[in-house]
Amino acid sequence: MTAETAKIEPALLTIPQVCEYLNIKRATFYKLNASGAFAPLPVNLCRKVLYQRTEVEAWQAAKCPHRRQWLAMQYQR
Repeated sequence: MTAETAKIEPALLTIPQVCEYLNIKRATFYKLNASGAFAPLPVNLCRKVLYQRTEVEAWQAAKCPHRRQWLAMQYQR
């Protein structure tokens, strides 16, 4: 087993991990989230706010649509 194959990506990301993945600052993340420009919805686990990695990746692949448009796209599936 090589180091590459041993690396396991987490299914849920914290806000700092989302910021690192998207290459944005935390303040930018909060502004985007408050305005609805960051579309993936959080998963609240106890006191942690987490985001599904697959949803963040899919949102980015869809060219980062606004939350309303993203939810409409998800509903059509």
